Amino acid sequence: MSAENQVKILVIDDDGTILMQVEQILKKNGYTPVCANDGEIGLEKAISEHPDAIILDRKMPKMDGNETLMQLKANDLTKNVPVIMLTGDNRVTDISTSLDLGAVDYIVKPFDQDNFLVRLERALKQSNAK
Repeated sequence: MSAENQVKILVIDDDGTILMQVEQILKKNGYTPVCANDGEIGLEKAISEHPDAIILDRKMPKMDGNETLMQLKANDLTKNVPVIMLTGDNRVTDISTSLDLGAVDYIVKPFDQDNFLVRLERALKQSNAK
């Protein structure tokens, strides 16, 4: 697969270990990862890099994941990009809030790599079906 045909995934997480882990999983499975370590940089990269999907941490300093998600959904350039929340929070209210704000899925850390990839593929397929 040539670089032009690869699916680009933006990963926004302030935890360097998680960022590296997700980046490695994506590379190993043929995706092109683009990384950002906070919501503000993530928003900039979402606009400049035109990702096919976004993996977004919910708890981050400066701008948390839900605020980042709201800004992504309010921007015409990024509003249709599927966003999967990836976070340590598994409270039903946190999950519901992120889904209500426009996230297509919610994965709780620590996560299973196979489950992560299945959910990412589903989000990409749903996005392409629209």
